[in-house]
This record gives sequence, C-alpha cells and structure tokens, in this order.
Amino acid sequence: MADRPPLATLGQLGKKIGYTPTGGEADRAEGLLAEASELIRDVAGRTWLNDAGDAVVDVPHRVQNICVAAAFRAFTNPEALNQRTLGDSAKSYDRTGREGGEDVYLTTSEERSVRKAAAGSSFVSVTLVSPYGGADVEGVPGW
Repeated sequence: MADRPPLATLGQLGKKIGYTPTGGEADRAEGLLAEASELIRDVAGRTWLNDAGDAVVDVPHRVQNICVAAAFRAFTNPEALNQRTLGDSAKSYDRTGREGGEDVYLTTSEERSVRKAAAGSSFVSVTLVSPYGGADVEGVPGW
C-alpha cells in the first residue's frame, strides 16, 4: 500500500512549533504527521481520503488538531521522555503508560474525540413494507 497523505499539514504543525521546519527536520515532521494520521485512522475506522486515495477530504478540524498535537509531542520530545534527572543522569520513559513509551501516541481523551468526530450523524433511514395492506410487493408471492 502506498503512503497515504497525512490528515494535517506541515504548515499546521509549523504554527504549533513556532517555525516551519526545513530539510531533515521537515522530513522528520512529515513522518510524524503521517504516523499520527495512521493512528487516528485506526482509532476512527475512517481514512478521510477521496476515492482515488491520494487526497484528504472532509477532515474535521478537531481531528486535524489532534494529529498536530500528537506529532508536536513527538517532534519536541523525540526520546519520549517523561522525566530526566541530571544528577546521576536518570531518565524515565513510557509517559503514556503504554508499552515502549511510543513517541507518537494519542491520549485517551484524543481517542474519544476522534471516535466522536468519525461517527458523524447517527441518523438512519429505514423503509418498511407491511404485509397487512397496500399493493403487492413485486416479485414476492403471497403479498
């Protein structure tokens, strides 16, 4: 499967960082946006891609913000450190409470928001046919 476009742009992440990354930093930032986007798609059960699969469409603003937030966390803290002590050089990982202390992750609150944004409308239209009146249903004997 080819890489899918991220749900947020490098420009959006640049606004959060305070500058637009260039060169190797831009490559890293785009990779983090792509990784965050795939996590979001997994949680949402939606891709927000057009039929060709080469462009994002109708991505809720909240989902874009969550994508930027997840990428920003990883961009500004690439070691996924939770705590660092300089005296005797102690480090603490796994701030997410998950195995491995992933550098790109979604918080529980973000996962909830993504699911809510992906659900869209819960309106369903159902057409009912009754056997107790009206015209016969074509192709169904005995109606």
